[in-house]
Amino acid sequence: MLLQSSNNSIDWLDYSEELHFEKEDLHVFKIHLDVYHKIKNDLAAVLTGRELEKKQKFFKSDDARRFALGKYFSRKLLAQKLNVSPHSIIFLFTDANKPYLQGINFNISHSGNYVVIAISNQSIGIDVEKIKSDFDHAELAKVCFTINERKQISDLQDFYTFWTRKEAILKASGEGLIDDLLEIECTLASVKRHEDTFRLRSYLIDENHILSLAYDENVKGITFYNIDK
Repeated sequence: MLLQSSNNSIDWLDYSEELHFEKEDLHVFKIHLDVYHKIKNDLAAVLTGRELEKKQKFFKSDDARRFALGKYFSRKLLAQKLNVSPHSIIFLFTDANKPYLQGINFNISHSGNYVVIAISNQSIGIDVEKIKSDFDHAELAKVCFTINERKQISDLQDFYTFWTRKEAILKASGEGLIDDLLEIECTLASVKRHEDTFRLRSYLIDENHILSLAYDENVKGITFYNIDK
């Protein structure tokens, strides 16, 4: 197993609103789906009308909750970093429709029981996936993974490690999902995408969820926070 051999365990710190964002660091935040019940009455004070309207359009309640948690805490955390009100933040968008703020990079991902948010002054991408076994991952790997990647896949954890790394790289580069995932090989600790080099790290949040990061080589350190409001 790739993750066990790399010993990428996470020391989750308790989040505090007194958090000081180090300029050259990468900050990662984990929010469990259950936290939604603690913040749902505060959503209207933080989210925009358009975001609240989009939340109502989700067919599944868990999808709506994950969306709301991502928007709510990304606004709260960025407001804390910028010393402004969460509701006042106006996002800019790349050509691939990735939201950003001038001089600040952030990324949101959600799956299963978790929403994760990454914030840095450098380029970053984050992806979390719930491990699912009800599909033929070997056949999908032939389409999405290189020969070198497939040689290292011994179980579902390995499959999802490479899958989340590819997603994280494409988020960090600002491209979004592309058709040919074979363009990207994630077997090494870093990968070059166009003119940028991204470091790669993957972790088990728990036995059912895998998290991967792709981040600029100028990032000095990574700190992980658990938000349980």
